[in-house]
Amino acid sequence: MQKVTVTVWICVIVAACWVPDSYGHSGGHDAATLRSWHFNDGTSLRGSLHSFRQQCVVIEDKSGRLHGYPLARLRSVDRQYAEERLLAIATLHAASTQTHHARDHDIGSTVAQRNAEWPAITAAVILLGAAVGGSLAVFRRRPLMFRIAGAFVVATCIAVTAQQSDALFTRMLLATDPSYVDATFDLFKPHVKTRWDDVYFYVECNGMPTEMPAMKGITAWQQQVPIPQPYTGNNAWSIPLKPEIASVSVSLDTALHTGAVAIGVNGVPVFNPENNRGEFSYDIGELDAFGGHCGRADDYHYHVAPVHLQKVVGTTKPIAWALDGYPMYGYEEPDGSQVNDLDNHLGHIWQGEYHYHATKTRPYMIASMRGKVTVQNDQIMPQPRASSIRPFLQALRGATITDLRMCDSTHYALRYSLNGKTHWVNYRWDNAGKFTYVFLKPDTARRTVTYQRK
Repeated sequence: MQKVTVTVWICVIVAACWVPDSYGHSGGHDAATLRSWHFNDGTSLRGSLHSFRQQCVVIEDKSGRLHGYPLARLRSVDRQYAEERLLAIATLHAASTQTHHARDHDIGSTVAQRNAEWPAITAAVILLGAAVGGSLAVFRRRPLMFRIAGAFVVATCIAVTAQQSDALFTRMLLATDPSYVDATFDLFKPHVKTRWDDVYFYVECNGMPTEMPAMKGITAWQQQVPIPQPYTGNNAWSIPLKPEIASVSVSLDTALHTGAVAIGVNGVPVFNPENNRGEFSYDIGELDAFGGHCGRADDYHYHVAPVHLQKVVGTTKPIAWALDGYPMYGYEEPDGSQVNDLDNHLGHIWQGEYHYHATKTRPYMIASMRGKVTVQNDQIMPQPRASSIRPFLQALRGATITDLRMCDSTHYALRYSLNGKTHWVNYRWDNAGKFTYVFLKPDTARRTVTYQRK
C-alpha cells in the first residue's frame, strides 16, 4: 500500500507540473527560431519565446533554461513582438483579445469570475488525481510495470484536465464581455439602441450627427444634407464579439474605400480616412470640425476618429468600435497616459487589451484592419446599407457651409455661402418616410421638392 501511495503522489506531482499558473501560455515552446531579446538596461539575451505569466514574458535560452522578465523591461521592438505573439496565442484559444477594465464598469468582472472559479478547477484536478490514483490500490499486488502503466494513466488524466482548465481560464480572462461593449454606448441611449447574440453585438441608430453645428466649415460640398438612416433590425451595425487576428491585414490605403470601418459610440459610422478617390478627406476641405460629412445617400459619417466624443465618454472608454471587433481610443490611453509604441496598424496591446488609437497626422486612425474581416465590393461585411431618397448631386464649387440648425427633431436647416450670398436648404420628414426639401436662394423663387423613401 505504501508503494501505491508513493506512486499516486508521483503522478499528482508530475501532472501538477502541467497545470498552468497564468493566462496566455502557448502550450509549448515558441515555434520561431532563436532571436536576440534586448532590454532597457542595455543587456540582451538570445532565446525563443516560451510563454507568458502575468505581465511577464518567459524566454528559453539555447541551453533550455527559462528566464522571466516583465514586459516593461523589453525594448519597444521586442515588446511589440511579444505582445503580438500573446495576441496570436489568445486567437488560438478561440477567444477574443478583449479584456476590460473593472474600474470602468460594474457589469461583472471577468477577472473576478476567473478568481472565483479557478480554486474549483484546481480542486477538481486534485480530486480527479486522487480518485484515479486511489483506484490503483486495487492493483497493489500487480507487477511493477503494471503499476507504472497505471501511474502514466493517472498523470495523463490529470494533465488533460489541467490543459482544459487552462483553456477555460484563458477564455474567461480574454472573452469579450458584451455587457462591457453595451456600457460604452450608454451615454448616447436611447439615440442608440443595442442588442447582441453569441456572434455579434448590434448597434441600431439613425446615423444623425449628435453634435452641432455639424457640416459647418465644409468647402468641398456635393450638396448633401444629413437625413436619418434605417440602421435597424437586419440593417443594424454588427461588431464581432470574438475577433480574430488576421494573418494578412487589409490596408485602408489600398482597400475599404466604400462603406464604414467602425461605428462611433454615438451611432455615427466611421469611414476610411481616404475618400473613394484615394484622397484624405480631412486635407481637402470635405469635413466639418468633427471630422464628418454626408455621402451620396445623405448619410452622415466621419472620415477621421471622432476624438471629440472623449469630452462625453472620457478617456476610460473607447470612442468607436472597429468592425473587426477591436475598440478605438483617442489620443490618450484609457488611464490618460501618453500613447507609445503603436504598431503598423495604429494599434497595440495595452494592459492585455488590443485597441486602436487616433493620431493627429496621416492616416489619422486605423491604417489596416488588425482583425479578420470579410470584404465584398471593397467594404467590410456584414454592414448596413444607407438608404438614399434623392439623386446625388455634383460638387458646388465655391460654396462654404456656414451653419446647420436643428429646428426640431424632424426639421433641419442648412445655410451656406456662395459668391458672397447666403443660401438655405430647409428640409423635414414625417413618419411615413416623406421628405420635403425647400431651397432658398437670393433673387430666385423658392423651390420645393418632395421625395418618398421606399
